[in-house]
Amino acid sequence: MVLKSLICIYLGLCGLELAFGGLIVSTTSGKIAGYVDRSVPGVNVPLKKWLGIRYAADTSFENRWRPPQPVLEIDKVYNATAYGPACLQGRIDGGNGTSVQSEDCLRINIIAPPDAHKLPVYIYSHGGGFDSGASSDPKIDGSYQAAKGIIFASYNYRLSLFGYPHALEIAEAGTTQNFGLLDTRAAVEWVRDNIEKFGGDPAKIVLGGESVGAEMTNQYLSAFPNDPIIRGAIMQSADTSQPMWAPNNQLSTIASNLSCPIGQGELSCLRKISGGELQRVLLATGTQFQPVIDNITIFKDYVKQTRERRTAQVPVLIGTNKDEGTLIVEGEPTAYLSDITQYSKSNNINFPFANLSALQFLYPVPSTAFPTAYNASAAMWRDAHMLCLASNLAHWRTTALHLPVWRYRFDLVASNLNSRGIRIGTFHGSDIRFVMGTWRTIVLSPPFMEATPEEIGISDLMMEAWVNFIKDPNIGPRIPGWQKYDPNDTKTLAILGKSTSMAEAGDHFVIDAPCAYWNTILPIYPQTFPNCGSWTC
Repeated sequence: MVLKSLICIYLGLCGLELAFGGLIVSTTSGKIAGYVDRSVPGVNVPLKKWLGIRYAADTSFENRWRPPQPVLEIDKVYNATAYGPACLQGRIDGGNGTSVQSEDCLRINIIAPPDAHKLPVYIYSHGGGFDSGASSDPKIDGSYQAAKGIIFASYNYRLSLFGYPHALEIAEAGTTQNFGLLDTRAAVEWVRDNIEKFGGDPAKIVLGGESVGAEMTNQYLSAFPNDPIIRGAIMQSADTSQPMWAPNNQLSTIASNLSCPIGQGELSCLRKISGGELQRVLLATGTQFQPVIDNITIFKDYVKQTRERRTAQVPVLIGTNKDEGTLIVEGEPTAYLSDITQYSKSNNINFPFANLSALQFLYPVPSTAFPTAYNASAAMWRDAHMLCLASNLAHWRTTALHLPVWRYRFDLVASNLNSRGIRIGTFHGSDIRFVMGTWRTIVLSPPFMEATPEEIGISDLMMEAWVNFIKDPNIGPRIPGWQKYDPNDTKTLAILGKSTSMAEAGDHFVIDAPCAYWNTILPIYPQTFPNCGSWTC
């Protein structure tokens, strides 16, 4: 005790210890001062929180478009009582939690229950299309999961132009430019190196996320197959890889607008410009930046990667929502025509080489299943982008890798989850608040209706399933009715969102039937966009 007091006086930390309730943790990023949160609604235990911790250095100027660099100023005590800034967004409205943006955004948040010791850890990757989003979004607050006996970590990663420049200079150098994925690796390594001091077990890390957070998790498994660090993965609504522009196609527009040379010297020039100015031009030009298939960190065919065992050998929890495509096609004009002909060639579906006759056979309009082209278009997008990926990964991780897979589909349809009501079904992203236990945020969004008792019960069940998987991926969700996935057993697709007490059995033979066709063309997807930017030009 005397020694601790002397150290406290020597380092000048005594006042800080009192101010922060003793929650000062020494990490590879310096000393981090957190706080105790007793204000989480519905949580009866105090939660320890450390928010906005730098897991890597500022990515502006000379660090821009380089792998994440270590934090150098580690002799300071950092106030970790509020979320850090979001990364610079690639769209005007990045969503909740993105009002403050910066290139000094590689921040991680840690939430722990009281008396945490050697607890399993969940690292959550936010969604947002690789161009938006942040770990500070209230609907992905991990407090409720942490209260159930795990350490919850969420982090930011670089986005859009700043995360995936698709620069010819980098491609010619033969190195990866998927900096957002490198950020994920840096965050996982930071957790491995530091989490024990927060009460976590570095040998019990699960990585997961929703939408592109799930896609990034899938990318991570193949990027780091031999040393994944993690022991399990969660993929909620993972998408396939996206079409790319040719190298420098989009970056040259940015450079031209900022009087920088095209090609050699382009990045050096652009690194001298502020992030805010780059973002201004990015938004003004409408240029688009996505992960780059370089066969170093990101690959074209993840089903092939899995079959050939070039992926991390860990159990997976994977699934989709029943109507993933509805919100995606909502603003697409060709989805509202009398048939699917034009939609099938649109940039929205991004499968122009699909056979129209085959699609018309699978998605007939009008029909009982597809009364309008909107319904058929949404189903096409769902199957091609998400359902068949989940089906394929579950199949091959089970049969080729002989690993435990826990597969689900979320089926809850409710009028209070979106201003469009029940017509959009179980839309993309509708599962997030149920898995996270953040159903109290439902009332904050249009149509401003509170969660029902049934919805709260469904959330409790799903949160239990996810936390159980995080605690031990090998034995899985452990809720009634949810069996380990077996491609030969029609009863092993868990249907969630229809019961507050159990998972119901879904027939994946029927649900996955369209994948027999999509699997004939998925291996050649994605393609590079033509210079005109449209599949029909």
